[in-house]
Amino acid sequence: MSAFQFLIEVLESGAVQGLGLDARPEDWEARLGSGYIDDVRKGRMRRDYGLVELSFFKKGEIWQCFEVSLQVHRLAKDIPDVVPSSLIEEYGELESRVRFSDLQVNATAEGLQVAQIGDRGRHLHSRFSVMESRAIVHVLEADSGDILRRGDIWSVSLARDFTARAAPIS
Repeated sequence: MSAFQFLIEVLESGAVQGLGLDARPEDWEARLGSGYIDDVRKGRMRRDYGLVELSFFKKGEIWQCFEVSLQVHRLAKDIPDVVPSSLIEEYGELESRVRFSDLQVNATAEGLQVAQIGDRGRHLHSRFSVMESRAIVHVLEADSGDILRRGDIWSVSLARDFTARAAPIS
């Protein structure tokens, strides 16, 4: 398998290895391991696994996930352990770039509705929504660094406030 197959599965399921927005920090640790950094501030926590980044807010004594973000662009950097070992075990070594055009063709073939979000003005990324998983895919509009090119996927996010995030930026 590959980064490509991993992303298709996330877009189909709205989850990473079976975990979605309803998962708690301990669920993620059980699945992805302890190779993360927590940044906790003012009732919010960002848990960074490298490729997978999670955002939580504290409600009472419970941390609730409000965003799962796949930082696909980090695959192109020479960062040790950027991919959690459980993902490597399931998908193999992940390639450094994923072309959106390839992902879009295959996602559409799987019956997913991929639609461009009509942002106004010039932005660093084009954005596409996938209704079935309530995901937003960010795609580079210009070459970035030595490896990433226009049309490569920058990130994929699953968020509780999908409807607001899927609205065009003016």
